[in-house]
Amino acid sequence: MDRRTFLKSGLGAAAVGALGSVMDGGLTSLFAEETKKKIPLALQVYSVREYASKDLRGTLQEIAKIGYKGVEFAGYYGHDAKDVRRWLDEAGLQAISTHLGVPALLEGQFEKTAEFEKTLGNKRLIVASGLSASCKTDAGNQMTAYLFNEIAYKASKVGMQIGFHAHYNDFSDVDGKTAWELFFSRTREDIIAQMDVGNCMHGGADPYDLVAKLPGRGKLMHVKAENEPDKHGAVVAGPGDIVDWKRMFDIAENIGGIEWYIIEQEDCREGSNLMEACAECFENMKKMGKV
Repeated sequence: MDRRTFLKSGLGAAAVGALGSVMDGGLTSLFAEETKKKIPLALQVYSVREYASKDLRGTLQEIAKIGYKGVEFAGYYGHDAKDVRRWLDEAGLQAISTHLGVPALLEGQFEKTAEFEKTLGNKRLIVASGLSASCKTDAGNQMTAYLFNEIAYKASKVGMQIGFHAHYNDFSDVDGKTAWELFFSRTREDIIAQMDVGNCMHGGADPYDLVAKLPGRGKLMHVKAENEPDKHGAVVAGPGDIVDWKRMFDIAENIGGIEWYIIEQEDCREGSNLMEACAECFENMKKMGKV
């Protein structure tokens, strides 16, 4: 994930190069494979909302059975934090993040939000609604960034981070830059830029370029397919997915600072259901060497 410099001198590089030339496969390529870190895979629970709304405990168990290591929430369906934490522990899942609105982070609510999430073992609070309109003008963008900086400072005092999740309409042009790009140029370095690959492409923007422009800030990424023009959010690496995932993963791991990949499934083929589609996404990630 992080860029590292292993060779400190021309002599050292020459020595390794010589050894690599006489060993089967090359020493440097072997070393790179052995030291490459595997990025864990989570599921956004919204992907299986029709199940979670009826039986969150059972749904978490099904997510774990597929093979996911973590979950990102987008609401708790009225359940208490202690119950949700118990169900996570039962399933062997980690709460890695949550999606919420700005009001949950404002004065009078932030403390309640932080206490709930700490009970779950989660430290990442990602705003996933309500900002597209405010960020599409220069003045609004600047004011929103100021608000985020204030909240991020408060969050850092209690060991938490905030972030902003990408929707298709977060990439409008503001004085020659996307609203997304401008917003993050004005915010603290610890504010997470949660790219949603499918959403970004659906909005006509370039996720490869935008992740590369924010080194170290892409700790969480939504791995979502884009099947333009008619099947946005279908199965990752499935039929019709136009995303170059190898390129996207390379950028995320070598520049973006990725810590978790998160599958978000919004659609499924006829004759299939959302849980099956999430399982198919997992299997396709495995085929791509990401699990």
